[in-house]
Amino acid sequence: MPNWLVLLTLVAASSALPQIKPLNCVQNCTCKEILPNILDVVGCDKPLTINSTLFEHLDKKIITVISFSNVIINQIKEDAFKHFAILEDVIIEKAQIGSIDSKAFDNIRKVKFANCGFEDEPTLYSQQLEELHFGNCKLDSIPPLDELFSLMFLNLSGNYIRDIDIMSFAELFDLEVLILSNNELSRIPANLFVNNQELNSLYLDNNPLKFFHMNTSNKLETLSLKNCHLTSFDQTSTYRLKSLSELNLSNNNLKSVSGKDFAYMIQLSVLDLSNNNLSKLDNDVFKKNAKLQKLTLDNNNFKTLPNFTLPDGDIFQIYTFSCRNCGLTNVGQNTFKNMPAIISLQLSHNNLTNVENTFGDIKSLKILDISYNQIQVLSTKAFQHNRNLENLNVAGNPLMALNPEVFAATKAIRKIDASNTKLYKLWSNKNVILESVKKLIVSSNQLTTLSVEDFKIVPNLQAIDLHNNPLQYDEQLCNVINWLEKLSVYPIEYFDGVESLDQTLGNDIDNFTTNQWSEFRKKKCPEPQIEDDEEDYKDNEEADNNVNYKVMNPADDNEEDDDYDYDENYDEDEEEDGDNDRITAEIIEDNNINLARASSILYIISVFVLTALAVLITAVTFTLVILKRNSKFPMHKANLPRLKIPLWDAQPGQKKHSGSVYRPLSEDLSGPKTPKCSRYEFSATPTVHTTKP
Repeated sequence: MPNWLVLLTLVAASSALPQIKPLNCVQNCTCKEILPNILDVVGCDKPLTINSTLFEHLDKKIITVISFSNVIINQIKEDAFKHFAILEDVIIEKAQIGSIDSKAFDNIRKVKFANCGFEDEPTLYSQQLEELHFGNCKLDSIPPLDELFSLMFLNLSGNYIRDIDIMSFAELFDLEVLILSNNELSRIPANLFVNNQELNSLYLDNNPLKFFHMNTSNKLETLSLKNCHLTSFDQTSTYRLKSLSELNLSNNNLKSVSGKDFAYMIQLSVLDLSNNNLSKLDNDVFKKNAKLQKLTLDNNNFKTLPNFTLPDGDIFQIYTFSCRNCGLTNVGQNTFKNMPAIISLQLSHNNLTNVENTFGDIKSLKILDISYNQIQVLSTKAFQHNRNLENLNVAGNPLMALNPEVFAATKAIRKIDASNTKLYKLWSNKNVILESVKKLIVSSNQLTTLSVEDFKIVPNLQAIDLHNNPLQYDEQLCNVINWLEKLSVYPIEYFDGVESLDQTLGNDIDNFTTNQWSEFRKKKCPEPQIEDDEEDYKDNEEADNNVNYKVMNPADDNEEDDDYDYDENYDEDEEEDGDNDRITAEIIEDNNINLARASSILYIISVFVLTALAVLITAVTFTLVILKRNSKFPMHKANLPRLKIPLWDAQPGQKKHSGSVYRPLSEDLSGPKTPKCSRYEFSATPTVHTTKP
């Protein structure tokens, strides 16, 4: 949508809002003002009976949402919401509810009960209700749903449901999404969803199922069995899941999976097998899952990964692959040969020692995390084929130093995280310039000093993290800090209590969270450009002999450094008074200097303004005198040339003239002399000059 159209829409909306009559609250209740179309009741003095009388003073033509929170409801009557023209949502949270008339929500599309308690089991009837929530409502059984003829979304999570009757959802022919997570289900009847032919998403997370098998419809696209204590998930569970595209089996007790277990799921694109007890995968484990796009294997017990293959030499569509904390000691050269589309590869917290021939087939790789492995040296050939690599994380590896030649081929690399890698120097050599690097994280290392030359390797750097390094604040490091500050390279701010720096910075590598260099300087380095300040002091001393201050000489650099640097051998009792006097004197001198500068500038400006005013007054006076004299000049006696203006009754051939346009003086004026006009009251006849050819 064009920007001008969006702006026009906002202006129209803002102009229309004041015309909407503001809503009043329900009697004896407190309401939160959100929008004119939302009635949000957040507390009442006494129990409510929700009926049409409760809302009789409200504008029922504009309300679309009614919300109750922290209330006690005796009854919700059948006529409660019937007179609202466009009401769509009714939300009741943290409430105790007595009884509900079956047709109370007959004309509502969405009803949500959250953290509520029911005295009577809710039995609802509705022709229009499409979405129903009973989240965390302490239900121990599924309420009757037979008369909800249009229901498409049902949330029963966070309750105490142990058993499900086989007919519980039999009449919900339009049901598309069912959430039964966080209950106490130990068994799902095999034919439970036979009549739910439109069901496409089923969530059974955090139930003690141990076993899963059902004759569900072929339209199921999403199945989540996270943390269900499953010990197996084989072909008997999956042979009807031909349309399944997303499967979550994380946090279970699976010990093995084979190609047969996923063979029927030819549409599978997202698979999560993390946090299981898998120790080995066959090369053809996903031989029928060529459409896989996202594969997660984190927190299993692999030692190595297989060479994932497909029949007939096909390749996977996987763009995200993760195997964190899997105990990997080796990744084969052909592991990712059939996964050339990988963009994000996560192999952190393993035992890898070498990745030289690991990523050569993944030319589309952009994000690589090999942090917290046992890699001591990154080979110069490790990323030679990864020209699209943008984000590299090698944190937690014992690298000792970074070799810029490793990144020579990665022309797109923007972020390098080398924190906690035992770096004792930043670069092992300076043979390559990394122009694309924007962010460099080298915190928690052994860096004691840095040089300006180190940062010429990354000339376009924008942010750097140097925290938790034993840096020595010598003259060289201070020059580095001043140089980085001059080039607008800022330090990344560190937050205590944040486990991962990425949590602070976000996934977008351009979202820098920065602070000024004052935290690093902290009186250990002089302010930048101090030499320019000294020259200004000298100029002011020559301009005003009454201002006396101390000018620092280059010969006194060592002495000044001793004054500003911390020295553990200082005797605090002897030095404290002297330091305080010196600092106080310097402050007074600086204040005098600033005052002298301000006075000098004010004096110059005052002189300039007064001079300009004097010149202006003189010029105006002189002009007025001349004009006054000219007003007495006898204009009517002057022998001045006069222009002949033809009369309207002039001879034919002579152009008539209104007098607003004059002829040139060089034209032929051989005609009769200009007659005397009454409007010129000359005391004598003036002489008229004519021009002859």
